[in-house]
Amino acid sequence: MRYLLLLAAISLTACGTRPYLPTEYALRDGLIAPIAVNGQAQVSNGQAKTGPVTVYSYGGTQLSSDLKSITEVMVQQTRKELGKAARPAAGSPKTIEVRVDSLLTEYAFFHWNSNLKFEAKLGDGKIVAMTVPHTSGSVIQDLNGCIAESVMTLLNDPRVRTYLAQ
Repeated sequence: MRYLLLLAAISLTACGTRPYLPTEYALRDGLIAPIAVNGQAQVSNGQAKTGPVTVYSYGGTQLSSDLKSITEVMVQQTRKELGKAARPAAGSPKTIEVRVDSLLTEYAFFHWNSNLKFEAKLGDGKIVAMTVPHTSGSVIQDLNGCIAESVMTLLNDPRVRTYLAQ
C-alpha cells in the first residue's frame, strides 16, 4: 500500500500547469538578408492582453504564459535583428507594432510542432498577418524557436522590407 501511495504521489507531480517564460532563441547570422532602412525604425509591443494562455497541453502537463510577454520577446528580438541587418539611410521615421495573437505547440511522436500567429502594423497603415510554424525535439526550444522564426519571417517579408526602404 505504501508503494502505491508513493507511485501516485510521483505521478501527480508531473501534472498541472507550469509557467512558460519566453526567452530569445538566437538566430544565426545570415538568416535575415541585409535590409535598407531609410529613417529610424521603431518596433513596439501592441499586445494589451496579460491574462494567462496555455501554450502546451499534453498528458496532464500544461505550460502557461501570457501574450504580452511572448510579444515582448518577439519585439526585443526584432529590434536586435533589425539592428544587425539594417543598412541605414536618411529618411522619415518608421514604426512596426507587433502583436502575437497565439502561440501553441503540440506533441507529435518524439517532437513538437508549434504555430505562432501574429500581426505587424506598419506605420503606413498596412497590416501584415502571419502564422509561422516551427518543429523541434524539445518543447521549450520549439516555443522559443517559433518566436525566433517569426522574427526572421517578419523581417524577410517583402512588404516589411519595402516599407522600411521607403
